[in-house]
Amino acid sequence: MKRTRRATLGLLGGTVMGALGGCLAPGGTGSGDGSAETRTHPSPGTDPDTETDDGETETATDDEPPTDTPDGLPDDLDRVDTPPYEIEDSECTVDDSGEGDRDPLYLCANMPSEPSLSFEQVSTRGTLLADEGLEFAEDNTDDQLYATLLTSDDDIERFEDDSGDAYDLVADTDFERHAVLIVQTGWGSGSIIPHLKRIEETATGIHAFGCYTQPCVYTDDFTARSTVARFERPDTLDNSVVSLTVDPSTRYNVATGEDVVTIDRSD
Repeated sequence: MKRTRRATLGLLGGTVMGALGGCLAPGGTGSGDGSAETRTHPSPGTDPDTETDDGETETATDDEPPTDTPDGLPDDLDRVDTPPYEIEDSECTVDDSGEGDRDPLYLCANMPSEPSLSFEQVSTRGTLLADEGLEFAEDNTDDQLYATLLTSDDDIERFEDDSGDAYDLVADTDFERHAVLIVQTGWGSGSIIPHLKRIEETATGIHAFGCYTQPCVYTDDFTARSTVARFERPDTLDNSVVSLTVDPSTRYNVATGEDVVTIDRSD
């Protein structure tokens, strides 16, 4: 596969292990108070300016809600909301060997697993895709999300590298019977990854539900995280929504077609 000029996102910092102690790694997730400012960023090669009926140019602004676009979130779903199920907070106890006793998937423990299409998933550090999705910036301390669908053999060419478990899962896909959802999150420890628990069929596509893994011990790097899920293809697949529980009181929602979504945690 021909590589593009976009550099592959490297892992910044070492792989020093540290105790999480019941908290997220620095830059790992949101504030947990349910309040956040969101911004979307155009994909490379797109023009945020649109022409109105009177011939004047109208420029899209960050203040426009994502539901103003056909590919935005459903009207009844907020960007940041509360998980609609009970979560029992779990403290970490790290023993002398450096191992923690908390289930890394405790945020997903009480999340329903049905109804769901059949699927399999692979997670990895980095962004995977060549010319779209998250891009590293040294001064970025906000949470970011990006989701996209791969629906044909041609979409395999969107990968940056033609190696690795994630690439192999996509390359071996029969797109007549299956499709692929890619979810990117940033920024923080590569140990805190998006994990999907169920993928529901909807009238227009799919709605995937999952959570961030929360290990007691995590790597001290600063990177994006990507999950690739190959799922049973429904009759209609026009779009996808992804809902990720990031802490006991906070869930993030993103739709395919939205470009990169930034959640400002400064407030």
